[in-house]
Amino acid sequence: MFLPLLYNNVVWSITDNMSPDGVRAYALMIEAGVSLDRFGELCGVKVGSVRAAFSSGRLSKAMRGVLHEMANGLQVDRMVEEAKKEDEHEEETGERMGRVYAIPGNKYLRLVEFKDGSHGKFRTKVGKFGVGSEAKLVEGVNGMWDVVGDYDRRSRLREG
Repeated sequence: MFLPLLYNNVVWSITDNMSPDGVRAYALMIEAGVSLDRFGELCGVKVGSVRAAFSSGRLSKAMRGVLHEMANGLQVDRMVEEAKKEDEHEEETGERMGRVYAIPGNKYLRLVEFKDGSHGKFRTKVGKFGVGSEAKLVEGVNGMWDVVGDYDRRSRLREG
């Protein structure tokens, strides 16, 4: 508990005299776990040049490219973590989100596709859950799915 406080004090003392671009770049490097030495190697410049560029806010094209790649990598990592959390939640509760892709001749049925590419169907009232709507479903009997949750008249899931 003491280390993050010390860490934040160190970061603030380093970024006190930096330009706003340098502060953002340094924060991105910390989040990605990349040191100044490694960042300098990736950009092909010395560590002193990296510090000077961060202080003045004059980042070279190579530095901006490396920072852009790091930001993209972090964004992909966050998306993967969120997807894993959703999958874990689905496994625990048995609830899955499905998107309606067709309304067959039976106007009470809806055909849905789940995120993993599998398909299912569920019964509902006429006029609810048009094509493109998303529904939270739990597996029922005979290959049918049951709708879970409270929906408004426009087939939107009410939170709470």
